[in-house]
Amino acid sequence: MAANGSIDYLARDGRAYITINRPDKKNAMTNAMLDQLMDGYDRAEADDDVRVVVLQGAGDDFTTGHDLAEVGTEYGETTLDAKGRPRKPSQRARLLHDKRYIERFERVFKFLKPTLSLVKGYCLGGGLYLAEASDLVIAADTAKMGHPEQKLGLSGAAYFAAWEMMALGPRKARELLLLAQVWDAQTCLANGLVNKVVPLADLQEAGEEWAERIVRLPRDGIVMGKAATNLAMDSLGISSQFAYGPILHALATNVRYEADEYNFMKERRDKGVRSSNHEREAFYDKKEQE
Repeated sequence: MAANGSIDYLARDGRAYITINRPDKKNAMTNAMLDQLMDGYDRAEADDDVRVVVLQGAGDDFTTGHDLAEVGTEYGETTLDAKGRPRKPSQRARLLHDKRYIERFERVFKFLKPTLSLVKGYCLGGGLYLAEASDLVIAADTAKMGHPEQKLGLSGAAYFAAWEMMALGPRKARELLLLAQVWDAQTCLANGLVNKVVPLADLQEAGEEWAERIVRLPRDGIVMGKAATNLAMDSLGISSQFAYGPILHALATNVRYEADEYNFMKERRDKGVRSSNHEREAFYDKKEQE
């Protein structure tokens, strides 16, 4: 494993195992790791012997999504005007970045072969998008899934909002996003975020059982079945989320914070990622208790 994490790839017995490997950071992914992840899917799609991709995380967690240390600077460093005052990133810079960012999840969503995510521990933010983009999800009983990043001020501007409304229903999808709750495994199962829940000790075995069922299918049948699925998603309008997602996210990241609101970006700048993240959670927990 590289010092800043890695994406490990192993092809064997008709399967491509892609492992997010940064357990000391709960498998939080940098932009470099996200690019490596796409390389893994490219390799699997090009390999005719691979019939299914199994996505998993090293250690105790799936992934907590995009590394918060990179959040807030993804649109480039702040520039100064002629008088030395800071300028916000342009909308064109925001849209360009968000378009490239969502294309990674769209790549998984429209992958030409079946995909299976094995979720344990934390599966948050961009990690949840990866699970939602997968065809099948088996969760361990330790799984904790949600969009706590909504507390950064996004308030429901999610890349997979259309898919979540289809899978969970509009009411539960809005609950998941607006309340920024993290659901346990059984709540995820009850609301359609995962296919099944198994004890942690049985997660790999359960994944192998389903992978084996898939690899016994004919290669052409597998690919044509996935192509038909993608057409169905298009006909339902679900795939439109990849067109409007970058626009809404770019707007949502340009929110103005008022004096009584928690500004994660400002607090992170002044106090660092760990402290500001804890303070963010404490701020919302306090509000819930009042």
